[in-house]
Amino acid sequence: MLEKATRLFAEKGYENTTLQDIAAAVGVSRTALYHYVTSKEELLAMLVEQMSVGLADTLAALRERTDLTAEGKLRALTDTLVRQRARSPHQFRVHDQTESVLSEPLRSRHRQARRDVLAALAGVIEEGVDKGEFKPLDPGIAAFGVLGMCNWVAWWYHPGPDYDIDAVARQLSQSAVDMVAAVDAPRGRPDSAKSALAAARSGLDALERLLPGES
Repeated sequence: MLEKATRLFAEKGYENTTLQDIAAAVGVSRTALYHYVTSKEELLAMLVEQMSVGLADTLAALRERTDLTAEGKLRALTDTLVRQRARSPHQFRVHDQTESVLSEPLRSRHRQARRDVLAALAGVIEEGVDKGEFKPLDPGIAAFGVLGMCNWVAWWYHPGPDYDIDAVARQLSQSAVDMVAAVDAPRGRPDSAKSALAAARSGLDALERLLPGES
């Protein structure tokens, strides 16, 4: 039901979509739909909880992990963001475009969740700067750069042989690390082998796309 409603919000606009439209898309009567939701605002609230509040909680937990370096955390955060945007592009677009129609207290929860997502990225980058893993740069500006790169996936990504999600997530995670990594950062940390493997995979993915098609 939420998926059908989201697609209608994206195609017709939230304001122009009615509960009757949603009921027809789901294949039930409007009366039957009332057994699950009482308004389209309720569906929008469900979308916000899923796309922003739930994501913010996930990223906050990743930020607190003690088994990863700052580089490992940045890779994990970027991977999570990219996969969410690629998996639910319609949901993200609607979520990104309907803030003005949200009522309180949902609007405040939505805005706080957006701040929390940015804070998780900036906090990990700041940790990397403090430990010498990352260049001495402004964590907030760098976080906006990484987040913008991930958000744009919702507009250009299309599942298929040309855009394997694993390859896309690896390459963008590597791009995030390359943007902030210090050239002479010390190695040998617990997740350095995983980081090296991810970088190698990213390079191979790029090489394969340059080769002519083979059976």
